[in-house]
Amino acid sequence: MSAEPQASFTRPSSLRRVLRWALQTVLHFIVWIALSGHTEIEFLVMGVAAAVSATAISNWLFHGLENPLFAGARPTYGWMLRVGLRFALYVPWLLKEIVISNLYVAWLILQPKPPIDPCLVEFETTLTSERAQVLLAQSITLTPGTVTVDASNYRFVIHCLSLKSRAGIEDGSIQRKVAAIFAESAPDAVVLRDITSADEVPL
Repeated sequence: MSAEPQASFTRPSSLRRVLRWALQTVLHFIVWIALSGHTEIEFLVMGVAAAVSATAISNWLFHGLENPLFAGARPTYGWMLRVGLRFALYVPWLLKEIVISNLYVAWLILQPKPPIDPCLVEFETTLTSERAQVLLAQSITLTPGTVTVDASNYRFVIHCLSLKSRAGIEDGSIQRKVAAIFAESAPDAVVLRDITSADEVPL
């Protein structure tokens, strides 16, 4: 395995924590409104309570789990705006890939003798931040034909349904798109290694 980049890590100030909690609460409340579809006062009150509770519980669950292994300074508001705009451009591309993969998997299923060749592969990512690695793992799983089995310490383990699914991981397009969102480096291609023993599968 290659050496993993280390990053300096400092805890956020009290003001930063308050602003982060407020932003998380607002985002949770927006999700509540979008999913409920109601604007009556009782629903709004319940939404505020649910948003505050969700923020408090998530911060309590992950308190003290900040890992200095991953790179990346605390984001500024300008950085968050740039990332938000890049992510907004990434979503349509990902949706297109999901549709294409869905059609491909449907075509596989409809074949009299489906050319299915499942395999487990692993690769090391060049993405250095935890947020980028999480987005990459979720994007791979959302794309039919591939599932992220494990993603930890820069190592990804992926289940591929067929050789074409494997090729989609190997060309590195998803990783490059995610890297562009967070302005991180990405490889021209991904070097995959086949996992052939159960002992190599993370528990």
